[in-house]
Amino acid sequence: MVGANVANQLRKEGYTVCAAEREATAEKNEFLRAMGCELVRVPDLLSDEGWAEAMAGCVGLAHVASPVDISGNTPEEKMISQAVEGTERALRFAAEAGTVKRVVVTATMASICGSQREKNPDHLWSELDKNDAPQTGYSKGKTAAEAKAWELAAQHSDKYDVTTVHPAVVLGPLLPGQKASSTMLLLKQILDGAVVPSMFGLCSTTDVAAVHVAGLREASTAGERYLVCSRDQFSTLDIAELLKEHAPQASAVDLAAWRADEKVSALKPKKPSTDNAKACALLGRDLEEAAVFVAAAAKAMA
Repeated sequence: MVGANVANQLRKEGYTVCAAEREATAEKNEFLRAMGCELVRVPDLLSDEGWAEAMAGCVGLAHVASPVDISGNTPEEKMISQAVEGTERALRFAAEAGTVKRVVVTATMASICGSQREKNPDHLWSELDKNDAPQTGYSKGKTAAEAKAWELAAQHSDKYDVTTVHPAVVLGPLLPGQKASSTMLLLKQILDGAVVPSMFGLCSTTDVAAVHVAGLREASTAGERYLVCSRDQFSTLDIAELLKEHAPQASAVDLAAWRADEKVSALKPKKPSTDNAKACALLGRDLEEAAVFVAAAAKAMA
């Protein structure tokens, strides 16, 4: 989701883009070729194969790849090693390339949100926060991976500057030919009629990509972190309600079943939850309204 949209925005702005893919010749990647990307095979985050070729001659690196498992079936140890070792390889090979000047790492709100609200229930997440109590393989991996990114940023400060981008749950329209993956699969569950109790911040693919591109382009972003997250936290019931109001594709969503579910009823999303002013200032506008990109995502899944 994120990587393809970053590539798309870069291509629209006239940049040459080399996209690293596990299987560069796979049919699912044809939409990347159609937008003018060069594809290079980098088969595994846990292997050195392909990284040097992918980085050759590049002046900027957006390191987006990291495992997201909606099903929860991936072992915790693998989630952590892929996140951390993938980040280490990306930044190491960027330094060895000798041409890369700007690096943007896709972090996550999961490396921001820790135990702060246990001390202050009114706390708003901001770029000053770090997750001091990660609970899942994903949050542990991404928190450790961000720490590794800043460690390598200091080590290779003579080579490049680093910026981190921290999306919440990413939703939005798919590009022509793009297959749904990652957090879009959660939306598919809801559209298919499942009741999935959870709550989190939301963001649009467009905003996440725009902050990545700004990070690659703007020298002022060097050494900075940016939260791309709705100011309010959303429950999955909130999303179901947005779908029923704004998306004709949501005929299978049964709000009565959602509201009767005890786990859903127990959810109390915080509103407001996050200070996203820094990302808004970088873009020179507010982030997209959730109703807009949730509806666009539903249409793309139809």
